[in-house]
Amino acid sequence: MVSKSGARDIILSQIKQDFVTPANAIFDYLDIVEKALLKLDVPSDDELDQIKSSCTKLINQYDEAFNLYTNQISSKSQKSPEEYSELRHNLRTPLNAIIGYGEILIEDFEEDLPESRTRRIIINDLKHIIDLARSTEKAIETFVDFIRGEDVEMEDASSSNIESAEALFKSLGDIEYSISLSDEIKASDILIVDDNKTNCEVLERRLSMSGLKSRTAYDGETALAEVKKKTPDLILLDVILPDINGLELLKRFRSKHTNESLPVIMVSAFDDVDSIAKCIQLGAQDYLPKPINGTVLLAKVVSSLERKLLREREKELVNELHIQATTDQLTGIANRRVIFDTIQNASVREKRKDYKPFMIIIFDIDFFKNVNDTYGHAGGDEILKSFATLLNTEISEPNQVGRIGGEEFLAILYIDEDTAETFIKDLINKIQKNSIEYENQTINITSSGGVAFSNESENASDLVNKADKRLYMAKKSGRNRFVLNNSEISGEK
Repeated sequence: MVSKSGARDIILSQIKQDFVTPANAIFDYLDIVEKALLKLDVPSDDELDQIKSSCTKLINQYDEAFNLYTNQISSKSQKSPEEYSELRHNLRTPLNAIIGYGEILIEDFEEDLPESRTRRIIINDLKHIIDLARSTEKAIETFVDFIRGEDVEMEDASSSNIESAEALFKSLGDIEYSISLSDEIKASDILIVDDNKTNCEVLERRLSMSGLKSRTAYDGETALAEVKKKTPDLILLDVILPDINGLELLKRFRSKHTNESLPVIMVSAFDDVDSIAKCIQLGAQDYLPKPINGTVLLAKVVSSLERKLLREREKELVNELHIQATTDQLTGIANRRVIFDTIQNASVREKRKDYKPFMIIIFDIDFFKNVNDTYGHAGGDEILKSFATLLNTEISEPNQVGRIGGEEFLAILYIDEDTAETFIKDLINKIQKNSIEYENQTINITSSGGVAFSNESENASDLVNKADKRLYMAKKSGRNRFVLNNSEISGEK
């Protein structure tokens, strides 16, 4: 059961949230109005500055009164009715200025600005600012009533401004704002997680003004489902959520996604070192305090997205460098270093618990110089690529084939001597039947090979030398044949 003091704290938190949300939203919407005026090449009016100044004063006075009441709880002291009346008056004075200047601006813009969609949107913006101010007025009345000791009924925190926010952003949908962002950044997918719909709408609008795309989730379970459906490039995550708190949700994201693959920026009204440190400790990439500054929001969002893209490019580069270091650039199969390392590793019997007998074959395309002389080096390259593709198809994992230089290839196969001859006979026939089409001509080739088995030597270099000598014997005795330790397999004449 929640204690009286605990219940009071919960209600107080709700009261402050009902004030802070519309009050901070006024700043965001004023910024949007200013940008729209710039679009029309109209300088910002003094009345806009007056509204900003009044809103700042209002928030400062409210914070002071809120903190004063917190102290009042500790001291159990009470204020006089006159003091409560003065507090209500002081809070309503800047609020009345916001509403009054907003109405003046609407009249001025209706009279001075030429008819256009942007003009209509600006006027609607100001009307919504006035609506938000009146929502703030209700929150002030609730606050004063509560600290006086009166019973108050709390509504849903997000309900007071939803309707006006929806109308606002529907009307703002077609306004175009530009910022210098790369196409890659603009294509990013951002997930906003916040139970307050007004906050979500503001963040969405802020991002869309800069050409960024976003989607929303109003609770933790929905956020988890959205991430499962499609992993976003960035998450803006509110700390306070109705079902799963933001920190717990962050833990769940980190259980399946690294900071590099799924960056998260926490958003909270708790702007203190401990809160920020906790979020970073749990895996957040950054932290945004409320009220959110539009410039800071954009800077941190873009920075996070750019870091993610940079890491992805680094991974691609590392992978590309690895491929270049291990792959023959012409044929796409393993290069000389990789295939020789494979033989070396397979030959170290005493260090391998899973040792398997193997054989190596060194291939040489017969009369390859004639191929180059007849078809040129371009034709020769096509022959090499086709031959490599054939070998790579027939010699599949865990076996491996690589190009060791020119028209020579080397393969390591984990098969014993009893099945070797059958495999080699079949391979010779497939090489002979393999036709290469080049410049409307059909080219057929043959290959010679030398074979050595792992039981002939524990030394990789010696094993390769044996296979190389047998390759020489095969070429010397007529080509289109493979020489083993005690036999010779010839292709069809």
